[in-house]
Amino acid sequence: MIRTRRGKESGTITGINITPFTDVCLVLLIIFLVTAHSFARESSLSLNLPRAASARTPLPTSVTVKINRQGQLFLDEARVTLGTLGERLKEARARHGVELLVIKADEEIPYRLVIATIDAARQVGFDQIALATRQPEEPSTRR
Repeated sequence: MIRTRRGKESGTITGINITPFTDVCLVLLIIFLVTAHSFARESSLSLNLPRAASARTPLPTSVTVKINRQGQLFLDEARVTLGTLGERLKEARARHGVELLVIKADEEIPYRLVIATIDAARQVGFDQIALATRQPEEPSTRR
């Protein structure tokens, strides 16, 4: 057996060991970097939004704005322009007494037109805005 000689030290550690703390910080940094990269990549995906499995019929207590393929806007079946949409929405909101706006937009129109419609609705007090979708087509069962 080998005997070691101990001096005045009793073998207790009096300092703080920061190695576990550093390990945890590095793991958290790596997780943050990976998730930040995936969020940045997610925004560049091209999406086709109009179809949804959870599509439902709009509630009867809502105001509906329709946007056709040519970019024309219709509020309660009457044609409106983007410039007059805010005022017409304000009138419809007061007339129907509802807080829900349903936007039915063709899938081929520019997204900026839907955003402009949402902005106009929010400016006149619509807090609840829904985008109408349709059910996905059933796969054919032919053999």
